[in-house]
Amino acid sequence: MKKVIFLSLIFTLSIFGDYSNHIDSKIVIDELVSKHGFDESYVIEVLKNAEKREEMLQSVAKPAEKTKTWDEYKAIFIKTKRIRDGKKFISKNITTLEKAEKEFGVPKEIITAILGVETNYGSNKGGYRVIDSLTTLGFDDPRRSKFFRRELIEFFLLTRENNLDILNTKGSYAGAMGYGQFISSSYRAYAIDYDGDGYADLFDSVDDSIGSTASYLARHGWKKEGKIVTRTYPNNVRKFYKPHESLTRFIPLTFNENGEDLYFIGDDNFRAIARYNISDVYAMAVYYLSEEFKK
Repeated sequence: MKKVIFLSLIFTLSIFGDYSNHIDSKIVIDELVSKHGFDESYVIEVLKNAEKREEMLQSVAKPAEKTKTWDEYKAIFIKTKRIRDGKKFISKNITTLEKAEKEFGVPKEIITAILGVETNYGSNKGGYRVIDSLTTLGFDDPRRSKFFRRELIEFFLLTRENNLDILNTKGSYAGAMGYGQFISSSYRAYAIDYDGDGYADLFDSVDDSIGSTASYLARHGWKKEGKIVTRTYPNNVRKFYKPHESLTRFIPLTFNENGEDLYFIGDDNFRAIARYNISDVYAMAVYYLSEEFKK
């Protein structure tokens, strides 16, 4: 009987683990306290209240960008309703979108497509507690724990700087937040106040989300009037694609669509989109959706 109780306790702790006692938590606690001036008892209490979520480990191990075919992935986003809703979003927010396009050089269709792919224009910003996401992945993910522990530290800083409730801020299974699904480090580095209220709010301000998305792309190499992709054919790249002087480098791309291999050259602007979410299929889905808005 004692053995059963002991095993049950271990199982419970593995699911609702006290991350303040995790073998790697001391590194996080020490940095937050010594480098950033947090109260140690506060950090420990937050880590104690974090819950391990097994589904997050499963999701981050098998993201759609790596497990689905291009046809399957494209079908998630290139849908009649999402296209229609995107056009409505553009119409409703045309003033801010055109302002961002003029300031950052990023077309309104691309900004909208990113918000459409990320959260369906803000209708699905994620229902997980970010503290659970970042502790689960930061302490229990076997592949990228160091990255997520860094994001956990950034999240502590973000919540302090923006007066957010650290235990109740919601986001994706990977800890991304708001309309544009910014991770904590990106939120701190690239979020901008675009509605003039003195506060960069990516959770509730559409204007801030539009401006921050455009700003992010601009700061990651987006070039006004630049290309995104050019359709080409095997062994005939030079005939269809003419590199321009400002090009950093181009990316050869192949997508199997409806049983046919399609060949493209990705330009600097394709690379900028792929920096938002490091995936060629993600960047191509954004491009495809943006083109639908023009029809």
